[in-house]
Amino acid sequence: MPLLLGGRYIVERPIAQGGFGATFLARDRYTPAMKRCVVKLLQPVGLTSSQMVIAKQMFEREATVLEDLGTHPQIPDLLAYFEVQSGQDEFFYLVQEFVDGFTLEQIVEQHGAIAETDVLEIMQSLLPVLQFIHEKGSIHRDIKPANIMVRKLDQTYFLLDFGAVKQVAGAVQGQKSTGIFTPGYGAPEQMRGDTVFPATDLYAFAVTCLFLLTGKDPDELFDVNYNKWQWDRFVKLSPSFNKVLQKMLETAPSDRYNSAASVIQALSSKIAVTAPAPVKPKHQTSIQVPVPIASPNAINAPSVPKPPSKSPKSQKTPWLLAAPIPTQFIAAFLLGVEAMLLWQVSTTVGIAAIGTPANLIAFAIALLGIILLRVSSVLDNKDLFVFVNLLSFGAVWGGQIFIKTLFQSLPNWIDIAQYCGIAGFSAIAIMAAFRLIFQLLYSFL
Repeated sequence: MPLLLGGRYIVERPIAQGGFGATFLARDRYTPAMKRCVVKLLQPVGLTSSQMVIAKQMFEREATVLEDLGTHPQIPDLLAYFEVQSGQDEFFYLVQEFVDGFTLEQIVEQHGAIAETDVLEIMQSLLPVLQFIHEKGSIHRDIKPANIMVRKLDQTYFLLDFGAVKQVAGAVQGQKSTGIFTPGYGAPEQMRGDTVFPATDLYAFAVTCLFLLTGKDPDELFDVNYNKWQWDRFVKLSPSFNKVLQKMLETAPSDRYNSAASVIQALSSKIAVTAPAPVKPKHQTSIQVPVPIASPNAINAPSVPKPPSKSPKSQKTPWLLAAPIPTQFIAAFLLGVEAMLLWQVSTTVGIAAIGTPANLIAFAIALLGIILLRVSSVLDNKDLFVFVNLLSFGAVWGGQIFIKTLFQSLPNWIDIAQYCGIAGFSAIAIMAAFRLIFQLLYSFL
């Protein structure tokens, strides 16, 4: 590919590459600041002449649609469309506005699921974009987290990739033109290759929201045995929000909301609005964008800066201090049991067992083995807790049954339970004191 395209766009480096084309970061030398832009190359290889005609028609149609839709502030502008002839090969180019940000897929992959309130913000930001697209007579047909980007500058959400390259892939594989979707996100009518509707995009948008809420891929959320979406085992949502998502995910398009405006109205009427935020454009949200690791699948995010050295301060109470009182009581009592058992083992059986160098070496090897299993993730924290408890109980029980003649001073179980109770209540008091200290400090920060 020439370094200078159309006598205007200077190509800097590739962003992504696939079987039917590639995406590049470029500079527009006709602008004073050499403004950055994204160049999408359609380079069909191995197509027949008839397939090549279809590919060109689809690419031209995307350029026409983007020229119309680019007037929306949350859709990248189409800057140019042209063709380059090189020998017997034809190369088609789209030049679009560059959005410096991260896709929702990148953010979830690197930082986990997104809270319900933030997902509602995303929906309220993007549903008007879908309404705009549908009113223009277009269907996106490939709504997914990788095609939604949040700009670093002002937290604005953008809808990307209107699917010309995917249309070419569908034509080569013999699919209908409407059968354009990403597996897991496509509505049933798309998977059958039938006609698509605005409700088709709403279906894919609902699946996208489930991915954001759970961090799980669609195939983990859809129960094929019951032929229904089941996300309750991964996240608990408010009943009203559940109803909205369920209606967006109905199998028949006629059972879903008929427009994005209907979803906006349902969200406004069923979900309580939080405290008013500072006045800003509707398409701009207050969610702070974390810095994910660079992904080769990021089409419109060529540069990913390194994470800041200092992480922001946590605004949440530590889980141990925020736990309910019954949970704290149970945890404290179990810690008391553990402390008493370990104390009994160390002061009786432990001293006798580790009285010789050979036993001490064997004990050290056993501890190193346990540490190695934990570090290598063969044992997790829960397994380790159960293992240590069983070991403690076994040691005390063995000491009482088999070597009671050597240890006449071993306390009875009733005494151990009493000591555990005292230790447990002491732990509750300590945690309550820490809770009070944390709240006092938090109130001053």
